[in-house]
Amino acid sequence: MCEITDQIKFCTCTQGHYSKLPHYWLYYRVGEMKETIMMGTAIIPDYLSMPDYIENQFKLLGRLNNPDAFDVEILPKEGDRMEIVLNNLGKSKAEFHFVYQDSSWDWENHNPFEVMNHHIKKLAKGNIRFGDLPLAIL
Repeated sequence: MCEITDQIKFCTCTQGHYSKLPHYWLYYRVGEMKETIMMGTAIIPDYLSMPDYIENQFKLLGRLNNPDAFDVEILPKEGDRMEIVLNNLGKSKAEFHFVYQDSSWDWENHNPFEVMNHHIKKLAKGNIRFGDLPLAIL
């Protein structure tokens, strides 16, 4: 992975399903528990040991807390989540997870079972852009 720029724009102007994009973001709210529960052992993802992962996490966190980061107004509530996926279609996919708490975004130690065991409501999603062009740095 390469170090990313802090000039990222989170756009909602996306055609097709977000999971088919090379870089995307997903904003969601965790709801009630499901009637069935998924259990297992989580495996530490490879991207956590990628060069520049921590630096990129800091840049993304700073950008999320900037009022002009999105092309539409986002009004997060306590406990809302943000997932940012870079290089989704490549060999070195990286995921970043954030939670809104105490009136700002902070990084989150992501628990994949939380999403599997709760109803989630997708509030917004989209492409990640740099200026007028899609992000193409990884």
